[in-house]
Formats: sequence, C-alpha cells, structure tokens
Amino acid sequence: MIVFTDLDGTLLDHDTYGFEAARPALAQLAAHGVPLVPASSKTAAEIMELRKELALDTPAIVENGGGIDWPSGSKMVPRADDHAAIRACLDTLPPDLRVLFHGFGDMDLTEIAALTGLDLEGARRATDRQYSEPGLFRGNEDERAIFIDHLAGAGFHALQGGRFLTVSRGTSKAQHMGQLRNALQERLDRHLSPVVALGDAENDRAMLEAADIAVIVANPAHAPLGPLDGEDEKTVMRTRLPGPQGWNQAVLEILRNHVGAKAQGMQP
Repeated sequence: MIVFTDLDGTLLDHDTYGFEAARPALAQLAAHGVPLVPASSKTAAEIMELRKELALDTPAIVENGGGIDWPSGSKMVPRADDHAAIRACLDTLPPDLRVLFHGFGDMDLTEIAALTGLDLEGARRATDRQYSEPGLFRGNEDERAIFIDHLAGAGFHALQGGRFLTVSRGTSKAQHMGQLRNALQERLDRHLSPVVALGDAENDRAMLEAADIAVIVANPAHAPLGPLDGEDEKTVMRTRLPGPQGWNQAVLEILRNHVGAKAQGMQP
C-alpha cells in the first residue's frame, strides 16, 4: 500500500494546521511500513518543516503538482522557476482584470499570515515558490471565467483550492503519482498496491480519481467535493468528521481492510 495525502484541511486541521487527531493512524502506517507521500499546495520549504514533525523520509508532491521535492540525500529533480513566468503573465492582463487577483506576490508577510493563520516564518516559507502563485480572486463568476481564459491563452491554468485560487502550468498532483509509486516500490523492494489518496478540495480531484481508494475528507470551510469521475466503479469514502479526525478514522479503516492479517509480515 502507498498513501498520497493532501495536507491543509485533510491531514492538517484547516484552522490550526495541527495533526494530533491523526497520530494513531500515522503510527499504524509507520508500523506497517506504508509510505506516506504528502501531495499539497505547500512549498518545498513548508514540506521540509512538516517532514521533521512527521518523521517522514518520503518525497512530496509540492505546489499542487508543480514539482517533486525529494528528502535530503535523495536524487533531486531539476529546479524550474515557473513562478517568475506566472507573475510576468499576470502583469500582462488588462488592468481591470489584473486588479481582481491578489496573489501572494502582491502581499506582504503580515497579510499572508493573517489570511492563512500562519506565523511570519510560516508565511515566509509559503512565499518560497517555484511553480505556482496562489491568491484571492475578488471578481464574480463571469470575471473569473474571463481571467481563466486569459491565463489559458498564455499556457497557464487556475484551480480553486480550499482557500485560494492557484495559478500554475496546469500540472496536477496525479501526474506525479505513478513516478513516485515506482520509485518507492524500487526502494522498498515490494509491490505497493493499492494506491490510496486523501483530499478535501477541487485541486485534489485528479489525484483522488487516479487512486484505487479515494477518501474525500469533510471540510466545513467549503462546499463538499462533488462526485468523482468513476465514483460508482471504485472505492470512494467520504468522512463525516473533518480534517485529521476524519483522516485518522478513514486510514485506520483502510489499514484494517487491506493490511489486516498481512501486518505481521510487513507486506501491505
């Protein structure tokens, strides 16, 4: 088994960013040798801090699929700076459209901290971006559609997450899942199946649809994620408890169902 998980609003509480309620399931994953791969809108700098807290040595999918961050000592992928290109593209938009998008690059650390609930150091790490630009869109739905069309004409994409509309090249978390599954399978020398994914928002959809088992974690801060493509033909769980509480309950249930008697042999 291999588990891909969104962070904010899923493994991490939407408001506090805590994961205390998920500790029982995290401990069981570690005990059974199940790889846990963060797949988040967070930056590599943010993921590095979280790796320390969770004692993870796995790679992570960062900035909504913009790239892969490998842990220290592992092979590294080339660093691409899409962020500068995104900011340049935004500044080519008509002024009456550009003013409707207030990105992280338009904010100071104090404003980012106030919007996200992060401290100033956390806000600084959130601005250390390579692949994407999150922000607030302050127009109506028609204006949003025009904004997205303009971006698409320049080769960029905008996707709504739990808090922010994020502009990127259009890569998704799902696009890196196969690569990381193969890399972890080679490292662990065993078959990593099924693939489990957990998320709470629209920017998790492709990842959830690519998994064998999808868990949609409740998040009262926004509307529930609509039906997944192929939901009737695959295992999809929807939690009633939010954030790390729902995450914990779902992961423990999956472990009971798919590890079960194999646990002693450490062969998920």
